[in-house]
Amino acid sequence: MNKLSLSLAWVSTAVILLSAAPALYASPVSVKIFPPGSKPYGASTDEHIENFWKWQISIPAEPEGEHPISDVTGEKCTKDQLNSNSSVFYLSGAGGKTVERTCTIPAGKGVLIPVMTVVATEKEYPGSSVAELADIVKKDQDSVTALSLDINGINYAFDDLKKFRMATGEFEVTFPKNGIFGVTGEGSSKAVADGYYLLTEPLSRGNYTIHYKGALGDPLEGTNFQHDITYRLIVK
Repeated sequence: MNKLSLSLAWVSTAVILLSAAPALYASPVSVKIFPPGSKPYGASTDEHIENFWKWQISIPAEPEGEHPISDVTGEKCTKDQLNSNSSVFYLSGAGGKTVERTCTIPAGKGVLIPVMTVVATEKEYPGSSVAELADIVKKDQDSVTALSLDINGINYAFDDLKKFRMATGEFEVTFPKNGIFGVTGEGSSKAVADGYYLLTEPLSRGNYTIHYKGALGDPLEGTNFQHDITYRLIVK
């Protein structure tokens, strides 16, 4: 090959590499978070929170490892969600553990991120009034000491997340036999929830990384709780 041919070959290769560079070094997809007080997908934030807890509580805690809370790989993340008509896909807590989950979900759904949450039910606290249940969850979330969220490299610090705290009024959940939180008797129960819940816009096809962690309680009183959860979402 002569020098002219070599030069032309080099130029052609450079053009190909440069044209491919944007794809190779594309910025992560940004994800919109709906602001507090909005009504994404035609429902208020507290309605979305209530639906999240109805889903969580409806799933039996046994066999062990089948509930999304106790799932360490993401294998159970779609439990009772794939055939749902809901516009929202729910992520889950981890019961105070550090987990990394890989999860494939349908495109076009928003994602509810439970950064730090709590629910109290009459079955856990028999004879409690709604006001007493509300006081239980308020005290729990008042003790949060640290929170953070990262979505595709965009970070939300504790101060950013404070505005997303939401407490619900009374709503009803239904426990199966061998429910979560140690509830063994099936049936309906009054419930009240509190915590930090964020809801995203519908996700388009692609890969997303959502990482959230937090801590609450007083270690001196033996009430320290913390979790560190990473979801690698494959949206198809």
